[in-house]
Amino acid sequence: MNSFFFVSLLVITLFAGLNEARCAKQLLAFQNSFASSHDTLQVHCKSGDNDLRVHFVKFSDPAYSIRFGDDIIRGTYWNCFIQHGPKYLNFRAYKSGLSKKCGQFTWIAKEDGIYFSENGKPEEKTFDWTT
Repeated sequence: MNSFFFVSLLVITLFAGLNEARCAKQLLAFQNSFASSHDTLQVHCKSGDNDLRVHFVKFSDPAYSIRFGDDIIRGTYWNCFIQHGPKYLNFRAYKSGLSKKCGQFTWIAKEDGIYFSENGKPEEKTFDWTT
């Protein structure tokens, strides 16, 4: 019984280590793609004890990005609030799974809603704005 426990622990440790080596950091990005150049996107994200405060992304600015590593034991999540004038959305922007995700996760704010793209794949509308 003890040997089974140690072998299981070894396999989990090796899997986690290989996963970590393959993909040490994730990138969560928020892009302002509004039609008007004077529109600003407000982004406020939190994960556990990490409160990144409010950031403002102007039309011509590069995407606001968060680089982080997954916590294999407790899991990783990012809850975000985004706002554009009277329109807003409060949502879970990232949640780790049983198998480690790798790459770039981009949320794109447009006039008609919020779009999502993973690792450069075509964006898909995911949410409508709340008013």
